[in-house]
Amino acid sequence: SIAPDEVLKTLDGKTVKLKDLYMEKPVYLNFWASWCPPCVKEMPHIENMYKKYGDKVNFVVVSVDSKEEQARAFVSKSDFTMPIYTGDINRLSDDYGLSAIPVSILIDTHGKIVKRTVGGMDEAALEKFIKSGLTP
Repeated sequence: SIAPDEVLKTLDGKTVKLKDLYMEKPVYLNFWASWCPPCVKEMPHIENMYKKYGDKVNFVVVSVDSKEEQARAFVSKSDFTMPIYTGDINRLSDDYGLSAIPVSILIDTHGKIVKRTVGGMDEAALEKFIKSGLTP
């Protein structure tokens, strides 16, 4: 299926369209929240993958916290360099069927969802997931 396009907002207020990101390079899309223990546990692994694959893959790490401040507070306590976004939670939940988080999704440069996993991954599983979306 084709990834629904979304308008996302960076924590410093810039807007970006998901479509623009996946047309440029494959996207690793992750939905998380600051109140979700498996999400929080996974975040450092995502950061490490961003440092390793950020030149080949656009990382789109989207908070579904009900208030943007919650995401901002969480991020301010960490030293993440990966891009963190917020968006219209109801729309994101409907479009991406978010019944449980974290959710990781790989989108190719044609906008096709090539892989989807529900639940936190350890670093090895996450690396395997991301590498599977890279063309050799």
